[in-house]
Amino acid sequence: MVDMAAVRDVVRKVVAEAAPEELPLVDGMAVYDDDTVVRRLRRSGPRREPLGFGWGEVVALVTPVVWLLLDEVAQRFAGATVDGATTGVKRLLRRFRRGRRRHTALPVLTAEQRDEVRQEVLALLTRKEIDPATAVKVADAVARSLVSHTGDDPTPGADAARAVR
Repeated sequence: MVDMAAVRDVVRKVVAEAAPEELPLVDGMAVYDDDTVVRRLRRSGPRREPLGFGWGEVVALVTPVVWLLLDEVAQRFAGATVDGATTGVKRLLRRFRRGRRRHTALPVLTAEQRDEVRQEVLALLTRKEIDPATAVKVADAVARSLVSHTGDDPTPGADAARAVR
């Protein structure tokens, strides 16, 4: 059985590869639980401390986009898994979710789901007006990181190429 990857671990791996200048931000968030990180990254509007982590002027663009999107993906696919469970298990999971999530886990995704996540990252970064080359680099890093715990080929379209052989 393959272990699920923690969102924070995938974010760190992606940032280390695609935006290493943002690693101090990721490392600074490591002391917080995932609920706190997501809540602070989602805040909008003017505030005294941009992310609540004691940073004066944070110009990080990749970290919040990647973290929030991967958190959303984890919640979405976890929700889909819960939908197929029995009522008793659902009740137990709801009770468990009320507590703080120290580490949100990403389930193993299919090749199609990984491609979908890659496209979502690319679209979000494009909307944030990130340089297109950087956006592609980050999206590719996310796709590679999502398969690193599955042993699959991380190359987009690799499954189709294998099917042709």
